[in-house]
Amino acid sequence: MRFRTATDKYLRSRQFASLSSSSQKGYENKMLSFCSMRVMGKTLGNVSIRNINVVLCNEVYDTWEAETSTSNANHCSRIFSVLMNYLVSMDYIPYNPMARVKKRTSTPRSVVWTHDQVMNFLDAAFTKFEWRNIGLIVLMCYEWGQRPVDIRNLQWDSVDLEERKVTINQSKRGATVELPVPDNLYTMLVQQEEDWGFQPYVVPHHRPQDRAYRPLTVSQMTNLLGQVKASVGLPDELQVGDLRKTAIVQMIEGEVDHLAIQSVTGHKNVSSLNPYNKFSLKTAKSALERRQR
Repeated sequence: MRFRTATDKYLRSRQFASLSSSSQKGYENKMLSFCSMRVMGKTLGNVSIRNINVVLCNEVYDTWEAETSTSNANHCSRIFSVLMNYLVSMDYIPYNPMARVKKRTSTPRSVVWTHDQVMNFLDAAFTKFEWRNIGLIVLMCYEWGQRPVDIRNLQWDSVDLEERKVTINQSKRGATVELPVPDNLYTMLVQQEEDWGFQPYVVPHHRPQDRAYRPLTVSQMTNLLGQVKASVGLPDELQVGDLRKTAIVQMIEGEVDHLAIQSVTGHKNVSSLNPYNKFSLKTAKSALERRQR
């Protein structure tokens, strides 16, 4: 039995039917996203449940963590375990392999890139063809304030170069945002389309074993990121996922209206932006100056 079939069985089970409607919706969305994720060169939904072992679950957990956060990886692992435990109860598998994955403690990352660090990275990335795609991912994450998972899976049918806009369906929040393509990114995307527009992905990886075009994997992206950072002496702690936070913090510090920020980030509530507010000298000075006026 493949993972997708097992997921469908659970979604039709009495255990699933006993959940509240809100829990059902959350579980179903997450489990279907598990089916479409790629891990160790395969789509998880096509993997036999007998081949889902601790090694694969570790890779799945690391992918969740790299693409979002430790807290989200832990949340996903709990939902994944619900499915695995159901399969154990039905005697389809002998044990729950996700239960044997060592989870990490969730501590909010406070790392942001400086503008100069981003520019130094891009200057280096665009000097070599093999670094160009990671450069484009970094540039798009920074300019648009989006998560790397949505950028590395971005397809050409979501990019309108004539109108100079991109439509992004956010995988985490389910929000759809339309964003302008700035001049610097437009020039790069025109060249990218000339070179890679014959296949669906904006930043593809040409897989040698079957010559197929696929999005860069998390490990490939991390490896390329490390190469470019090392070439210009950037700190190891900088991650692609930090660029969304960087963009949001810069908008907040630039006193951009919170509703306008939401139209970029896809947050449904203004309160969701609170974690990005920083108690900095710049914001404190601005507040006190306004108070005096």
